Amino acid sequence: MPEKNLYKELAYIFRAYDIRGIYNQEIIPENFYRIGLAFGTYIQTEQGFQVNKHHVYISYDIRKTSPLLVQAFIAGVLVTGISVEFSGDPLQFGVCMFSAWKREAFAIAFVTASHLPPEWNGIKFYHGNGVGFSEKDNMRIRDIFIEGVFLKAPWNQTGQLEVVNLSEEYKAFLLSKFKLKRALKVVIDCGNGSSCLSAPEILRGFGIDVIPIFCTVDPTFPNRASEPNEESLKMLAEKVKAVEADFGVGFDGDGDRAVIADDKGRIILSDITGLILAKYMLEEDKSRNRVIINVECSLTIEKVLSSSAIVDRIKVGHTFLTEAAQKFSDTIIGIESSGHMVFPTVYLFDDAMLIPIKLAEILSQEEYPLSHIIDRIPKLSKRKVAISTPDIIKFDVINSLLANIRLKYDNVNDIDGIGISFGEESWVLIRASNTGPKIRIIVESDSDSRADELLTQFQKLVEEKISEFS
Repeated sequence: MPEKNLYKELAYIFRAYDIRGIYNQEIIPENFYRIGLAFGTYIQTEQGFQVNKHHVYISYDIRKTSPLLVQAFIAGVLVTGISVEFSGDPLQFGVCMFSAWKREAFAIAFVTASHLPPEWNGIKFYHGNGVGFSEKDNMRIRDIFIEGVFLKAPWNQTGQLEVVNLSEEYKAFLLSKFKLKRALKVVIDCGNGSSCLSAPEILRGFGIDVIPIFCTVDPTFPNRASEPNEESLKMLAEKVKAVEADFGVGFDGDGDRAVIADDKGRIILSDITGLILAKYMLEEDKSRNRVIINVECSLTIEKVLSSSAIVDRIKVGHTFLTEAAQKFSDTIIGIESSGHMVFPTVYLFDDAMLIPIKLAEILSQEEYPLSHIIDRIPKLSKRKVAISTPDIIKFDVINSLLANIRLKYDNVNDIDGIGISFGEESWVLIRASNTGPKIRIIVESDSDSRADELLTQFQKLVEEKISEFS
């Protein structure tokens, strides 16, 4: 009887965009050492990495288990003969990507579990150009991890480790790229995460009066969930109103996403924030007129920008966002509904730190407050629901539904899931989550009643189809 491969049982921790799990369950140092071996083997055998020419850059977030896991991972990478530039200290995500970019790293690894609870951890991989590893890349690393056939260099050819941290250069670079015409007051909520390490200091460098909330590092995330949304950012919203700030910003756990609150304390959807930034940036730079958005973003973006920009919709995921931004040289901004954004005139990877800086630059030139700008944007009613669906059937459910819906409706697309357009004022998106056992339905319409009607109609369809497969 063949010996059982215990590592095959860990296949599920390898996701479309990253690796993640709970510490002392799936995520342990021994496994991270093995992931380092698999990563190092993969980029040498299938990505063209040359040990005498290239290096990788590695960093980590502020989670309690990250220092331990990153060192185990690095050990595995070094064993394969790859030299590593290591941040030494934890970094906000953007500082990691900036450091790797400036040092011309072949690939990047960042130990983090992003917005997940503190007992979780994981790792994300990026190519040297800032584009995240694709699902195919991550699945190949998974296969090598399971099979256990690794490159192992002899003792005199193991990779070498060097500590390289460009935090100060990152701050100086941003200060050189943006200019504020007047002082602003901004409330910043770091959620005790990695943004504490640099975001308040950088904003103060622009002369901004920074009012900090939860800006002391605490890997237990004691004050709010590390996912920035209307619920977790309530205190931010209240503080903005109390101190009469120009706006507030809340970051997720590793600082790669940012959500804005206006001067009235209203939490603004990230795609609407992106729309405001895009509108001003298109006026500033006439050489670029392409705005890239994912399929979950509001139809409002097309309604407002259609006369001045090419608006391209792409699949959900910041990997696709950075990839598309690099593909089209006329891209002015890339917008993810989750809070990721790319500013190609600055650099070609997503960095949430740029969101509040660019917004501050715009408002410093504007006579009206942010709330006034937002209130002038056409309003559509948006509804979202997530339906629990086992991973093993969720994509089959979508494919079966797509065939049925094509027979009934004319304007259907399959860019990412099932998109159905009902003229210029209503649309429905049904897509399987890439990160969890669920199917998401997003509806947008010009009235609350129509949005509710569409959500009820398509939620029933999805639930019936799930029952068929279950």
